[in-house]
Amino acid sequence: MTSGPPKPKPDFIPAADPRVGRPKVSLAQLWGKIKIPLLLVILAALGVASLLLYTAERRTTRQVGLVISPEQAEALRLRSLEREAAFEKIRQESFELKEADIALLEEALRLQEEYISARRSVGTDDPRQQSLRRRLHLLRGERLRYDSDRAEAEALVLVKTDEAAAIPLLRQAIACEQEIETKWGFSGLADSGRRARLDTRLRRLESASLWQKGRADEAAAEQLYAAGKFAAAAAKFTEAIASENDFLARYRDVRNTEFGRADKLAERRETALSGEAWQGILARRGEAEASERKGDWSTATRAWQDAVDAFDQLLLNFPKSSFADRTHEAALVTRLNFARFRDEIFALRARGEQLRSALRDRRADDALRLADELVVEARRLGSANTGAFLLESAERSEVEYLALNAAVVHSVLATIDQNLRPIPGLAVRFYRTEISQGLYAAVMGANPSAVRREANPVESVTYAEAEAFATRLGWILGAKVRLPTTAEFTHAVGDPAKAAARTKQGSPDGMTLKPVGTTPPDANGVHDLLGNVEEWAQASPAETRAPVLGGSILNPPGPGLPAQTVSKRERNRTLGFRIVIE
Repeated sequence: MTSGPPKPKPDFIPAADPRVGRPKVSLAQLWGKIKIPLLLVILAALGVASLLLYTAERRTTRQVGLVISPEQAEALRLRSLEREAAFEKIRQESFELKEADIALLEEALRLQEEYISARRSVGTDDPRQQSLRRRLHLLRGERLRYDSDRAEAEALVLVKTDEAAAIPLLRQAIACEQEIETKWGFSGLADSGRRARLDTRLRRLESASLWQKGRADEAAAEQLYAAGKFAAAAAKFTEAIASENDFLARYRDVRNTEFGRADKLAERRETALSGEAWQGILARRGEAEASERKGDWSTATRAWQDAVDAFDQLLLNFPKSSFADRTHEAALVTRLNFARFRDEIFALRARGEQLRSALRDRRADDALRLADELVVEARRLGSANTGAFLLESAERSEVEYLALNAAVVHSVLATIDQNLRPIPGLAVRFYRTEISQGLYAAVMGANPSAVRREANPVESVTYAEAEAFATRLGWILGAKVRLPTTAEFTHAVGDPAKAAARTKQGSPDGMTLKPVGTTPPDANGVHDLLGNVEEWAQASPAETRAPVLGGSILNPPGPGLPAQTVSKRERNRTLGFRIVIE
């Protein structure tokens, strides 16, 4: 077996490694190469710093170096001393320094600065130069402060009679204070608080004209609005708003500011812009009401619809107007629906009168059947037509109450007549006793009395609660029920002495509330007109106080009729009431 042909030699010949044989550089060799350039850079930087330090005084004082001889420099110093000496001599001999005198001190300072510059002094705190500077600044500052004080004093006098004339004087005072701060700072008189106070006074006076213009524009706008010139009024309101915004931007920190006034003016402007639209709505409402009075309900319905549509447009165009009140819209929609469903509503009211007639005839079953039917119809009308027959309206509240309180209606109608007493000379019938707690709780669904006994008179009732009871009892009876007037109560009492005797006869201890109807009645069959509990009497709705008559166990009757007036919100344990029926 042969070994075969020989292997060919490879064509690739490796190159020599460039790193082989290269000498390594040590840190010492590197330092030797860079130390000389580094030292040169450091020396150059020190030279520049020395030059800057050497020329700092001249650069700070903006002086140009003077190339003069030492003798000339000394001459500058001597001249400065001469000017200072001349100034001091004048100062000691004169009561008032003039501008020329102060110029001597200023010249002395200038020469001293040139002397220091000529010496090429590195320091900037030469004591004499600083002393001259402080004295000059103090003199200038004192002169300006004197002018500032005088201008302010004159302004304070003028402001009482002529504010405009005081403004230039305050500006002059502020200019003096600003010059003290910016030019004569070494005087020590700079007072930023004083300048701020003067600036506040000045800006308050400057704001007066703008403040007054805004109010004048507003007043003029209101006059134009009252005259029916709505476009002109809106333009004036716009001017007032511009004045108010300008005032707030510039002077809100120096004068009492009525925050939100710009928004109020914007609302008044929009109200003026909507004035013509509102007048159109009122005109349509007037047409609708006139048509209703004529009995032309179809025309009235169209007019009400036009008014509602116009109001919707007003809401869309002028949402910030004071006329854009949803209560106006609700009132218009209510009148529209009433006109649209007038026949149904009138029919409902006619049946309501039939209901009351049945109640007056004491036909409880017929009345309650009608009440149930009327409730269904009223709810249908109310839900289908906004405002046509509101739940809180008296008519709907009446039928709802009767339908929900059938048992109370039956019980009251069965017993009411035996408790009513006619009074000779009066057109009303009196309930023979005070209203008992049992009757009050049945009608109202609650008993407010402090001491609860069904047969006792109800007490701790306010005037409003007594009137609410009378209203509901009137619904049950189908008649007008109310509190007695003072005249009716007095007529029913008759002779107070005889009534008081009956009261004592029925209550030996005179200290305890008695069940109603337990004292002897009077000739008309009425009990406890005097004593037991005091009783509310009718008062005007506009009054906040009402009569309380008859006395109580705590206020026993005397020779006359006990009477007083108390707040309608009064509530106590000896205060009740009775009712009369017309």
